[in-house]
Amino acid sequence: MKNQWRIILGLVLTLLIVIFAVMNTMTVNINFGFSEISAPLIVVVIGSAFIGAIIIVLVTTGTIWQQRREIKHLQKQKEELDNEIDKRVADKKEELEREYNNKTAELEAVHTVYPAETQPEQAADWQE
Repeated sequence: MKNQWRIILGLVLTLLIVIFAVMNTMTVNINFGFSEISAPLIVVVIGSAFIGAIIIVLVTTGTIWQQRREIKHLQKQKEELDNEIDKRVADKKEELEREYNNKTAELEAVHTVYPAETQPEQAADWQE
């Protein structure tokens, strides 16, 4: 929707420039400082608008290229950070699983090696 309004606004401004240029067709003197020429005002107005459009395109294109390079750099940096986070999470998960398995094995070992000490009532039943 935003681009549609830009296109409509661009067409309206272009139409206004063309109407203004057509209404002013008399010959004028243009002084460049080092040279002077005579040309119809319509040519001067349309030529000025065209040169302005070229300048805007050049400035905008440079900005867009710079933004695209920055976006690529930031996307690459994000991917590297995501990979580092995933690696750290996987390492921490492995460490916690090892701790859990070690504690589980310790508890199982304590209960199987020393069942009489852990539950004295049942130890008397087992000895009979």
